[in-house]
Amino acid sequence: MTNEIMDRPNDIMRNWFNDQWSNFPTFFGDSLPVTDTLKTDIKESDKDYELHVDMPAFDKKNIDINYQNNTLTISGHRDSFNDHEDKKGDMIMNERSSGRFTRQYHLPAVDQEKIKATYDKGVLEIVLPKMEQKKASEHHIEIN
Repeated sequence: MTNEIMDRPNDIMRNWFNDQWSNFPTFFGDSLPVTDTLKTDIKESDKDYELHVDMPAFDKKNIDINYQNNTLTISGHRDSFNDHEDKKGDMIMNERSSGRFTRQYHLPAVDQEKIKATYDKGVLEIVLPKMEQKKASEHHIEIN
């Protein structure tokens, strides 16, 4: 039942510069956090896949979920935090981030019509039921 989960969030360059003070800018200028980008737990059973994705401070309307070609894509955006503007220059560290976030997961043989998602207290939960596998019935073939 082990499934190869492919995560393609473009981590190669971000991890190269991974330290507690830096963010790696994307091609379009948004800043993605080096750590804590859509941390995910995935469970697999005979019947389904279940994902729990940390998405704190996201507005539900800014989260997009898509399943196509055996790939689940979760994307969203978070607006800038304006709750503590620093006009005097007193800010010594700012780790909360804003911008666009995307992750992809390879999850084959999912019944697309039955996927369900909920978002509560900063956690996105997605249940992806697997397609029912028809058991091959034995068919005896006569030799003429």
